[in-house]
Amino acid sequence: MRMRTPATSAEKGNLVLIGGAEDRKDERIVLGDLIGINKAENVIIIPTATLYPIECGEDYYYVFRELGVKNIDIFDIRNSREADKNHYFEKLQKADMVFFTGGDQVRLTRILLGSKLIDQIKYRFLNERLTVAGTSAGASAAADPMTYDGDNQGLMKGSVKYDKGFGFIEKITIDTHFVARGRLGRLTQFLCNGYTQRGIGIGENTSITILPDNTMYVKGTGIVTVVSTENLTFSNFDQIRENERISIDGIQLGFLQHGAFFNLNSWKTLKFVSSQDNSRTIPMTDTTA
Repeated sequence: MRMRTPATSAEKGNLVLIGGAEDRKDERIVLGDLIGINKAENVIIIPTATLYPIECGEDYYYVFRELGVKNIDIFDIRNSREADKNHYFEKLQKADMVFFTGGDQVRLTRILLGSKLIDQIKYRFLNERLTVAGTSAGASAAADPMTYDGDNQGLMKGSVKYDKGFGFIEKITIDTHFVARGRLGRLTQFLCNGYTQRGIGIGENTSITILPDNTMYVKGTGIVTVVSTENLTFSNFDQIRENERISIDGIQLGFLQHGAFFNLNSWKTLKFVSSQDNSRTIPMTDTTA
C-alpha cells in the first residue's frame, strides 16, 4: 500500500460536498457543476451508505450519463470484506471522480474505514488530482471527525455523537440538510467540545467545492452556514453534566449563497460572483451590496 505523502495544491483534487436533496431532474445546477467543472469522464459511484444501493446507484448512474459522463462504475460494497476486491482498484486507477451517495454516514465509514480501497482513494485525492464528491451522508463522512444524531436536542450536552470520518477534510466539521433539519444546535454543540472549532452546514440542493488552495465556492438554491467557536466569550460546556443544556456566546456565523467564494484558511469571504452576470464580482469589503 502506498504511503501518504504531503500534497501540494498542484497535486490535490477538488472536494465537492452536497447538502443532500439535490435536484436530479430539472435544472440540476449542483450536479451539473460537479460534472462540468471537474471535467469528469470516468466516475465511480459508491452507494455503500444506503440500504438500497442498487436503486440509488442506478439513479445517479442515469443522471451522470445524461450530464455527459462517458464511463460510470458502481461499487456496490455492502460489507468490509468486499471493499478490497482487486477489480475495484483497477477501475479506481482510471477514475477522475469518486462519488459517495447519501444514506447513513456511520454505516458508510464502518464498512470502508480501514480498507485499502479508501486509503487508495485518499492517496489519489491528495496526490493525483482525483475529485472526491459526496452528498448528505457521503458529504458528512468526508470530514474527520464526523458527527451524527442529536437533531432535535442539539443544545443538550451529549446528544450529538461523533466518530472518525474519512479525513478528506480535517479540522472542519461538515453537516448537511442544515436548514431543513434545524442542525445549527447540533453543529454548535460539537464545536463546543473542542475537537474542532470550525464547521460548515450545507443546505439542501446546495454544494461547496473546496479547491486545492482551500478556497471554496457555493452553488445551488440553498444556504451554506459557516460556524466558528474560536473566539467564544462564554461557554458552560465544561461545567455541565450530560443531558443538561448548553449556554454559549460569541459564536461567529456567516451565511453564504450561490456565487460566494470563501477562504477556509483565513475563514473569510473573498468575493461574490453574481449569478446573473458571472463577470461581475463583489469583494468582501463592499458592504452595500
